[in-house]
Amino acid sequence: MSAEGYHHIEGGSNWLFDSPILSAQAASELTSPLVLMRQLGLAVSAENVSDEERRLLGKQLTLTSERALRLAASLSMTTANQQSLPLEPVNPMSICQEVVHELMPMFTAYGKRITLKPRSRVPLTVANRKALMRILLAFGDNALHYGSAEHPIQLAISGHGDKVRIGVRDYGPAVPTDLWKRLEGRVQRRALAPLSNRPHTSGVSLIAVQRLAELMDSAVGTIRHRDGATFYVDLRVSGQMSLL
Repeated sequence: MSAEGYHHIEGGSNWLFDSPILSAQAASELTSPLVLMRQLGLAVSAENVSDEERRLLGKQLTLTSERALRLAASLSMTTANQQSLPLEPVNPMSICQEVVHELMPMFTAYGKRITLKPRSRVPLTVANRKALMRILLAFGDNALHYGSAEHPIQLAISGHGDKVRIGVRDYGPAVPTDLWKRLEGRVQRRALAPLSNRPHTSGVSLIAVQRLAELMDSAVGTIRHRDGATFYVDLRVSGQMSLL
């Protein structure tokens, strides 16, 4: 899989959590799903809705609320005065399987697919299990609209020296090489869309992801492909033996 560009980032976002700017942007991003949930709730309670339509509306209401809750959960773990997270040996394949399982209903509802590339002999990594889940779920949420049934979003685990990389590959528009710097700038300006060519991307979730990686002594980054991008997190290999 050839790449046109590669960007790796460590540190740099902590200052943003010291100001009300991110909170204001987060509130703005959460407003959209809340408004949609209100509309769906009103539609479900309408008298002229068939049982099948009510079932579909209820499912969409659940999926929308779950996505908003994932963003809120990520933000709750990234307080400005927090310096680190407790770490432990983590099986990355197990984490990826859980992520795919949680995101599958949402992808199916939108006629999309998300898969996990099989791999044997995956080493354990050093991570905070909950934070790693939040990072990968955020990458998956942002990739939803940038795949298809023919080109599913794919989670893949690879080795890079003494690091284990977990990447989420999509087929969306190109991403800038200075992605996180641009995101911070747009959050400061309270821009509605974090990336003009990726309007469905949550800038707040990506900045929260960067912070979560810092708290785990790891790093996030992006790889530009001719037909999309890979968002990834690099984790340290654990000294314990692999479970696989």
